[in-house]
Amino acid sequence: PAGIAEYFLPNNLTFTQAFKAAGKTYPQEAMSQGIVYRPVVLAQASIRYLNRKYNVDTEAFKTAVVQNPDRRGMVRWDDYIATQINNRALDDKPDPQARFAALETPFSEAKTLAAMEKDFVDWAFRSAEVTVRTNEALKLYAGPQVSAAEFRSQCAEAARTARDAEAKKATTTFETKLRTLKDKLAREERELRQDEAEHSQRKLEEGGTHLENVASLLGFGRKRSLTSSLTKRRLTEQAKADVDESIDAIEQFKQEIAALEKEKDALIEEVSARWGDLANEITETKISPLKKDVLLDFFGVAWMPFHVVQMGDKTEE
Repeated sequence: PAGIAEYFLPNNLTFTQAFKAAGKTYPQEAMSQGIVYRPVVLAQASIRYLNRKYNVDTEAFKTAVVQNPDRRGMVRWDDYIATQINNRALDDKPDPQARFAALETPFSEAKTLAAMEKDFVDWAFRSAEVTVRTNEALKLYAGPQVSAAEFRSQCAEAARTARDAEAKKATTTFETKLRTLKDKLAREERELRQDEAEHSQRKLEEGGTHLENVASLLGFGRKRSLTSSLTKRRLTEQAKADVDESIDAIEQFKQEIAALEKEKDALIEEVSARWGDLANEITETKISPLKKDVLLDFFGVAWMPFHVVQMGDKTEE
């Protein structure tokens, strides 16, 4: 009909390939009787998906090839989905030796075909959607061109990088605190050695004074005053107190270091677990196009070539 586009599907199957495509065995007695074109409804729309939030800018196609459509033009397009057709693959002209089947309703009615065209575009819009994978925590998004496995890998890598950065920052803070405590521990251990040496010296001096006092009581040597003995005793006790104080301080520093090490390990473990969980927070979101982004590539009557085959007394297409 006037105003309805006409297309010629390519005859891209040989005689023997046509048998295979039809799921039939090729008999030896088969003889080619040429080509016959039969009409089908050919429709294709290109659909652009654009979403800046999810960084999606991709194109998809809806293609349908409808053989033997309802005479009223009623079509369930989902039942006739075909692979995308490049319009450059269509033939400009039919096979010059081919025959044509008659155009019957709805192929012969422009009004019906126009209604089918509108219905196809509406269906393409309603049924068009793509799946976007998202990880809001990591601010990662991937369109349909990225597989689920690839997106999981991207999330794992991003989480690993963030984990390492946080762990490094936390470790630096802990190392600073640990270094301060270890410096204090080292100083206290040096002081302990000095206090122990001082204590040993005081004990020797106190012991010597005690022997002199005993000797003086027995009438030997020069008399020692009681005050001198008490002073020596007091200095010895002070040296012992300094040793005990250093031992207590060293034990306290060791406990603080152990607690800080444990806290650091727990934090690193928590950071690793948290970023591991965030890497798995993947959701799928459906994105639909705008009506203006659904464009009709072609719609009309297409002639589909069939091989006419003579097999004994039977003729088949």
